[in-house]
Amino acid sequence: MSVLTKTLRVQRSFMAALFLCTVMSSSVLAQRNPVKADEEAGRAIEFMDANLPESAIEAWDKALKYLPDYVPYVYEKSVSLVMTKRYPEAIETLGPVHTDTSLRDRGYQLMGNCYDFLQDTTNSRKFYRAGLKKFPSSGRLHFEMGQQYYVEGNRNEANEWWRKGAVAEPRFATSYYWLAKSYSETKNQLWTIFYGEAFLNLERGTSRTRDMSRLLYESWNRSMRLGDAIDPINFCSDELLEKPDPRGAAQMSFPVAFEYNIALASQPFIPRDSILPRLSIEKLIDLRYRFIRAWSKSGYDQTYKNDVLAWNIELQEKGRLKEYLWWLYGYGDKSEMSQYYKKNGDRYDTFLVWFGENGMRFQAPLCLGLGCP
Repeated sequence: MSVLTKTLRVQRSFMAALFLCTVMSSSVLAQRNPVKADEEAGRAIEFMDANLPESAIEAWDKALKYLPDYVPYVYEKSVSLVMTKRYPEAIETLGPVHTDTSLRDRGYQLMGNCYDFLQDTTNSRKFYRAGLKKFPSSGRLHFEMGQQYYVEGNRNEANEWWRKGAVAEPRFATSYYWLAKSYSETKNQLWTIFYGEAFLNLERGTSRTRDMSRLLYESWNRSMRLGDAIDPINFCSDELLEKPDPRGAAQMSFPVAFEYNIALASQPFIPRDSILPRLSIEKLIDLRYRFIRAWSKSGYDQTYKNDVLAWNIELQEKGRLKEYLWWLYGYGDKSEMSQYYKKNGDRYDTFLVWFGENGMRFQAPLCLGLGCP
């Protein structure tokens, strides 16, 4: 399933929840039989959830007979048309209403998606840019722009759009997800582990959560060859490590400071006369625990602002860090996670209850050591 198809599913479920609950509230709509419209709309949503878009279109048409030109229904019908790959018809249906304020940035996004499916980048980009002009804080429109450049093979431009999206709308999880995925394909795993961890703190119970948990665990292991006398710690490219700190040549840059302190924290795990091929989740957690304790004790948390590391320090101070890290990497090795839970189920469940009520804060743009706002 393509990224755009997944996007459409998110759009549909959100819009249905948002607008179907408002049908009964309008006296004007009540004159048009909103009860029957609501019934047909409910059936349409069930058809869409069952991946039966043709049946959904028929139901949306019936709903629109009871509430003609009702924008949310027009939007949902357009999504159904896209699901059937009838992109020109979807454009014709959505076009007259895509700027309606009730749709906010989603009308522009879906219009752009239609043209993307038609491989008409010029027109799709026109709609994304028009949407951004009207909704400059839209994370999803920044995402769409970045996705276009990513598909074209222009990773740097894609990353920049996604980073801007994370700044514009800090709670839009997809920006962090794709930044982590993109950097995982490079030598700069450093940004994967920070953007990936930020994503997991926003989106905790989806298939993407499981994917990112595995990716983070693999990224940490991919970046360390403990026992290798030449290059045991390798989270960053040489180019990144050689880039001077903005505060002057005498100051270690954040990437250098990070790798240096990881190297110190990893000393107890280095085998004698061999290379450790892989850290278990338990050993990785112990390494990270040692790193966070030393990072804060040495004052690096004040020198190098990083909101993920600040959150880790807060968790450590509250006695929650190790359970949090088990949660973070649990899908990296499900067998090891299962054994841990058998021994520590009560404590872990207590953490999950606490974590459900407490979490990393995303009210303002995050600083993760890369392009801090």
